[in-house]
Amino acid sequence: MATVLKVSGDDFEGAMDVLDPLVHSGGLFVYPTDTVYGIGGKADSADVVRRINAIKGSAQSKPLSVMVSDFGMIDEYCDTGIWEDMILKRYLPGPYTFILKLRRPIAASGTDRLGVRMPDSAFCRALCERIGEPVVSTSANLSGRPAPVRFEDIDRKILDSVQVAVDGGPTKYGKASLVLDLVDVETLREGAKGIEIPER
Repeated sequence: MATVLKVSGDDFEGAMDVLDPLVHSGGLFVYPTDTVYGIGGKADSADVVRRINAIKGSAQSKPLSVMVSDFGMIDEYCDTGIWEDMILKRYLPGPYTFILKLRRPIAASGTDRLGVRMPDSAFCRALCERIGEPVVSTSANLSGRPAPVRFEDIDRKILDSVQVAVDGGPTKYGKASLVLDLVDVETLREGAKGIEIPER
């Protein structure tokens, strides 16, 4: 069973003190985003990606989205233009996952694209900033099961497979993020909030 840490509002420094070294050592954790609870770990570790997909029962080849702290971190890993930047800066932070072209390889994605999240959550963004690199952001559910929006909804198998679980209460939006592919310009999943896509 994971060690459970509670966070609320801006009171999350103690949790970050635990999670920072955990992530850098290759550990896994469950955490609240603005949409659903997620499983996190070092996004540029092939072993972390393999273990997370195994925990969820997903195919090992399945790409995982990542969480970033700011636009600078997006620019470091993704190749965007004026059109993409306009959309990102209009809607982030927020309950969205944007699929972007990769600028450099990262273990979380075995393709030339990357799903990027910048949650509407001070805890999530501060944690990513503290860690200094992207963190895996995939829902904390077994494949095919609903994504949990409350800590008590997380499957025991998930909690038994990670080192730390952060309880932040119910998520802000209570629904998964909208997924928008900005490469092919198509909505892959409806989510917590809609979006208006300007013409290129």
